[in-house]
Amino acid sequence: MSTDPALALTQFFGGRVCLDFANTMDWRTSAAPQELVPDYATLLKWCRLRGTLPAPALARLKTAGERKPAAAVALTEEARALRAEIWQAAEALRQGDRVSLEPFNRRLAALPPQPRLIRGGGSYMHDLPGRSLEEPLWPVLWSLSALLTSDDAGRIGCCNAQGCGWFFVDESPNRTRLWCSSEICGNRERARRAYAKRRAGASA
Repeated sequence: MSTDPALALTQFFGGRVCLDFANTMDWRTSAAPQELVPDYATLLKWCRLRGTLPAPALARLKTAGERKPAAAVALTEEARALRAEIWQAAEALRQGDRVSLEPFNRRLAALPPQPRLIRGGGSYMHDLPGRSLEEPLWPVLWSLSALLTSDDAGRIGCCNAQGCGWFFVDESPNRTRLWCSSEICGNRERARRAYAKRRAGASA
């Protein structure tokens, strides 16, 4: 994670769409968590950056959100509720506990069938039409469903850096990954620990 919210929105260390969506709360386990998707427009921006919705759909949803601001606010709150449910599921997987499937099955039951895939912006995505304000959440749920039904469910990790709390799929050979990003959180945490050690030595 980055200390700059604008930069953090562009950082995708989770390895899966659903975990990158879970990581839209920066400094999640700190005393001062930072919301990265404060409104519907930013949620659409995240979808564009992560490549989960085609450009025409994003344009239609942007217009629809502006025309129906109350509905857009309600959908943003729903997105945060889903994100919190993913946090709980990811933490359960990390601890080897059972995931509560009821909230996800309820959400999945309300979704349409997955549409065909298309290529856009150098990646592959679902060909969603941009007719429903809820569409940004659909690829997240499909990703979560794929995660839970794969071997990746046993590889969920959480960044060890103080205050981070970002989740990821640990694809290291021995499942020893410690950080969401070794270059960012890893370096920051190593520097913090070295400083604390020097201070402790000086006090002694």
